[in-house]
This record gives sequence, C-alpha cells and structure tokens, in this order.
Amino acid sequence: MKRILLIFTILCLASITQAQETPKKILFIGNSYTYTNDLPSLIQQMAENIGCRIEYEQVTPGGASFSRHYSTTGAMDKIREGGWDIVVLQAQSQEPSFPWSQFSISTYPYACQLSDAIYQYSECPEVMFYMTWGHKNGDSINASEFDSLATYEGMDNLLYERYMFMAQQNKASVSPVGRVWRKLRTEHPELELYQNDESHPSVIGSYAAACTFTTLIFRQDPTTISTNLSIDSTAARIIRENAKIVVYDSLYLYSCHTFASAEPTSDSLHWLFHCRSSSTPESIIWDFGDGSTSTETNPSHTYTPGTYTVRLIAGKRCAPDTSTIVLAINNSENPEEPNSIDTNFEINNLNIKIYPNPATSHFTVESSEPLTLKLIDCKGLSIIQKEVSGSLTVNIENISSGLYLISIDNHVVGKMIKK
Repeated sequence: MKRILLIFTILCLASITQAQETPKKILFIGNSYTYTNDLPSLIQQMAENIGCRIEYEQVTPGGASFSRHYSTTGAMDKIREGGWDIVVLQAQSQEPSFPWSQFSISTYPYACQLSDAIYQYSECPEVMFYMTWGHKNGDSINASEFDSLATYEGMDNLLYERYMFMAQQNKASVSPVGRVWRKLRTEHPELELYQNDESHPSVIGSYAAACTFTTLIFRQDPTTISTNLSIDSTAARIIRENAKIVVYDSLYLYSCHTFASAEPTSDSLHWLFHCRSSSTPESIIWDFGDGSTSTETNPSHTYTPGTYTVRLIAGKRCAPDTSTIVLAINNSENPEEPNSIDTNFEINNLNIKIYPNPATSHFTVESSEPLTLKLIDCKGLSIIQKEVSGSLTVNIENISSGLYLISIDNHVVGKMIKK
C-alpha cells in the first residue's frame, strides 16, 4: 500500500512574508470600547513588537452608533479623505444584540452605508468589523423586552451572529474580540476582562482585544508577540495563546483575505485544493506548478512524482492575495522514504532554503544575506535562535518531536517538523 507522510505545508501569504516597509493606515470608527485604554495605541505597540507598523486616526465619541457616525461629519469626513488600508467599524455595544426587527432598521443599514462609503473613497480598503462582547451579566436594562439579553451568553451569542452577518454581507473582515473574551471567560475566569461597570474593558480586556486585532491585521501568530505592555506576564501569555487558538488557527473564518490549503486523496498523487475565506473572492486562479491552472474555488489535480510550487492568487481584484504551497510528492511503497516538505521562500528580498523538513537530528539553513532564525514551540517560546550568514547547520537532537514554527527576522514564515 502506498504510504504518504507529511506531504505539504502552507508556507505563508505574501503579505506575511514581506517586510512592512510602509505602515498600514487604519481608521477606527467606534466609541468608548475603542478609546478605553487607547486600544489603537496598544495595537500599534504590538505591531512594532513583531516588526510591523501602523498609522491610525480614530473617531470614537462615547456611545456612538453606526447611524450617528453615518449622519454626522466626524466619521464621514475621515472616510471621504480616503487613503485608508483598513477601516474598523465598532457599533454601540448593545444595538447589534437587539431583536432582528430593530437591528435590521437601526444598525444593519448603516453598517452597509458606512462600508459602501469606505469602498467608494479609498482605493482598495479592508473593512473590519470590531466584534464586541456581552456584558458581564447580560443587559439587564433591555432584558425585560428581549429575554435573550438576560445573560452574558445570550447577549454574546447575538453579538457574534450579527457581527458575522454584517461582515459577510459587506465582504469585510471581522475581528472576533468577543470570541477571544468568551474563551478566556470560560477557561481562565481568574482574568478580569471588565471594568466595574461590567461593560467596558479592563486593561487585560483591552490587551486581549489588541492581540485579536494584531493577529487579524498582520495575519501573524500572536504567540510571537513578546510585549506584555502593562499587564502581568502570565496573563499576557495566556491571552496570546488563546488568541492563537481562536483567531490565528481559524483566520479564514474571520478574514476577507484568501488562504490556500490542500489535502491528498487515498491516492497520494491526487490532490484536493481549497480556497478559504470568510467572503467569496472576486477573482481566483490556481497555478499547480506543472503548467496547469484552474479558476475553480476548490479544484482537484493529479500529479506525477516530483516537487511542485502551488500558488493561489485570489481575493479582491484590486489587491489579490497570494498563498503558496510547496508539495514534494513521491509514489514510494517504502515507508522509510516518506514525502518531505521542501521549504524554499523569499522574505525581505532574501532567498532562503531550509532542509530537510521533516528533520531528525539537524537541518540546514541557506540564505543569500545574513538573517536571524528562530524555532518557536507550541507555547510560543523561542527554543532555538541562530544568526545565519550564508549556510548554517542547526542541531535539533535535544528538542522534542513535534511541530515548530520557523521565524525569520521576527516574521513567521512556515513550519518545521522534528521527527
């Protein structure tokens, strides 16, 4: 019987592996949930910590709703200025959880109108909805009119559903802060996410929000963030680990960007490919690396043994994403000759090769220019750090078997498997 082991890896989106030479321009439109603890500044500091940059402005008057933002000059003037890479939309904290009859009149239409204006005045923007959280013990003020709001869980469920709906209908991303909070509330109740009003975020809560946004904006593993800002290091580590599970491991659910994935059928030469995104891409093209292409969303393809670089170019027509998968395929009956991952890529104009992958006792890094390489474990800890100039063989005999992230100059670029 044919054997196939560890045949592929998704290396990265092009936007992940390239240096942030120019900052992302972000406009935050919201209210006190955004300006409390200066969330945009926290995101900026986290971005700098992982080698990225943002420039931001905010229009965040207390209690503001989408309808208020659309009908007043502050937010609309900033939208009309144009030039935004990302515009974050945060609704009034309770409105999206109100009954559908009310939400569909007082919130949803204005979410659409704001999104339409953003797309009109900026060349190729990303609209990003800020999914907030249920009040600590539900919305007691409105529970008498809508009993689903009587508990945190009921209110939070509705916020999740409505924010996902608004994002999907407007071809937008959604920053699932409320989902991260929910996981933390469930598994780490010792972390106090709320201020005394049981609504606004504590500093810990805002740190969790900043981790969520940084992960989504730059599509990077939050466990590579090393800054704790002003909170306890243990709390910061827990938040980063949970943000990875909720956000980074499921980016395709929340991001309007496209991601490629692949899996073999029972025949190791026949592969199924998947274009994954929270919204339908405007354009799709697969390059299978052997001269064949497809414009299907989820195509299949049959190979002969060899190594192939597969590319998915998809997303918005004005700025499509590129995902790359390298397949090293053989047809061996010998279980001692498994398929391997051929890790070749470019970052910061460096040509880099890492082999073998999987590795047993060592692997070799070859680079056209000096670089810093890190191997990061599942806890986000850097267990190996090496300065590479030209070629370097790295000994991994003393680390545990398993999956590790490869970081080059503080950018996660792929995966390494220790057998």
